[in-house]
Amino acid sequence: MSNGKAHILTGCTVGLAIACIDRGNMSEITHNPITASVVGVVFAKLPDILEPALHSHHRQFFHSVVFLSAVSYSLMRSYEWKPKDAFEKALRGFALIAAGGYLSHLLLDMTTPRGIPILGKI
Repeated sequence: MSNGKAHILTGCTVGLAIACIDRGNMSEITHNPITASVVGVVFAKLPDILEPALHSHHRQFFHSVVFLSAVSYSLMRSYEWKPKDAFEKALRGFALIAAGGYLSHLLLDMTTPRGIPILGKI
């Protein structure tokens, strides 16, 4: 069952994994692992900040399959992005880690008995 601690641990792990895997070349780490961990955790907790678990049916649009698809698409587009300067590289890294953290939350929630809605209320 996913809970706040599981989302934090998974978001931290996803942030670190992306920081370690996404390199410009094999000898250069392009993302700070501590910053990546923090961004991963913040975005892994974001769905519950946007839609707090005040009741058992709190999962709506920002916990939905439609939103999961949109975040997945943005992750793919960010991965394919070829940045031209240092600012764009940092922005790309932030986008990858943020999307990964958010997706980790939704994927964990999908494994619960209640799952996530297809669309939910907007």
